[in-house]
Amino acid sequence: MRHPFIAAKSNHIQLYFKRPPLGGVRPLCLLILLIALFSSSMAFASVIGRVIKPYGSYTFTADDNMLRIREKTNPLPLLGTNNLFDMSHRLTGGAMLEKRISRQFLSANLNFTHTRFEKFSQMNNDLKSFNGNWNWFLGNQLEGNMGASYVQSLAPFLFQPGLKNVRAEQTEFFNAAWRFHPSWRVTADYLRYDLNTGSSNGLFRFLSRVENRFEGGLDYITAHRNTVGIDFRYTIGDFPVRVLTPDGSARDNSYDQIEVMSRVVWAITGKSNFTWRGGWVERINASFSERNFSGFNARLAYQWQPTDKIELTVNGWRETSAMQVLTASYGLNTGVSVVPSWNISRKVRLEGNFSYETRKFNSFVLLTDSVLPLGTNNTIRNATMRLIYVPYRGLQLTASAFHNDLKTDQALGGFNANGATLGLQYTYGR
Repeated sequence: MRHPFIAAKSNHIQLYFKRPPLGGVRPLCLLILLIALFSSSMAFASVIGRVIKPYGSYTFTADDNMLRIREKTNPLPLLGTNNLFDMSHRLTGGAMLEKRISRQFLSANLNFTHTRFEKFSQMNNDLKSFNGNWNWFLGNQLEGNMGASYVQSLAPFLFQPGLKNVRAEQTEFFNAAWRFHPSWRVTADYLRYDLNTGSSNGLFRFLSRVENRFEGGLDYITAHRNTVGIDFRYTIGDFPVRVLTPDGSARDNSYDQIEVMSRVVWAITGKSNFTWRGGWVERINASFSERNFSGFNARLAYQWQPTDKIELTVNGWRETSAMQVLTASYGLNTGVSVVPSWNISRKVRLEGNFSYETRKFNSFVLLTDSVLPLGTNNTIRNATMRLIYVPYRGLQLTASAFHNDLKTDQALGGFNANGATLGLQYTYGR
């Protein structure tokens, strides 16, 4: 039966209200308005803090060689001073989204950061970052992830000392895992990575590249959920900007890379687990066949938690990769890191991060990366201690001290840097 106060027409609905007594019009409207506002604010509050979590942070950094100037470089012509100490202020605002719809899970993170330097103001920069992921499920046997990310940030000074290079990195990916048998799983993965280094400094345009990575694998899953498998990966690296060699010819830094890797994820005991990925890598370059690589790559991690409060992670690796995705040619990187942590109390945590790595670039690096101070043999050491205090949910205070140094056979030499940071972050709804 039609509602007595609603009349339906062909294209729209009209509302008819009986006229209440004159004295009750304003109180009734006010009551309706208050109820509507209260309901909308309650609905908004149920979303903000539960689905959408806004956050903000501030980080203060003091560093005695902020720009990683090399020991044999005269900084006066470049910076106008011989004092390399500086302080920076980093302000970040953003929001995280987490939403589960049945078995599907959606997550995203959007933020904007402004960094200001006290002395070297020419390095002031803005960072924009976004990433989103859909953890999807189809039936009981098929699942995966699909997502994208975009980051615009200042490139590290490690191998670009004293130079401002704002880079933009964009990634899209899709992967799937089909568990066609209780003990067997097939995996597939596609990733596209786009690096643009020409936004602020044309000097580094030759480092821009696009990589397309295709991967497939097969895993055996034990009754205790340990996995042993094999991966096949094919990467196409395209450098759209050609470089000029000393003889005036244009060279192409593009490459193809093939990897055949074994993969192990194993819980040794209830308090320790082991992860391994290693195998054969072959890299073929479009130019300079002498730079081709064929050899063994591997990365492993061992995690041990002897008590509820103490945890230790040890990582080791031998990999061929570009220097912090910045150099056109690759390096052979071998290193180890130790990451201990101690939950002193429910609100206080102490963390450490200690690493030692050698990065060896082939002798042909100077033909295409001559604007970068890269040595053939480089040793990098990092040591960081951080104290984290969480007085109540959502609020986190941090204090850290760090040491970073580089030893190299490059003509400009390495560097030695020490510093400290103080940070404050608040996340609403966490």
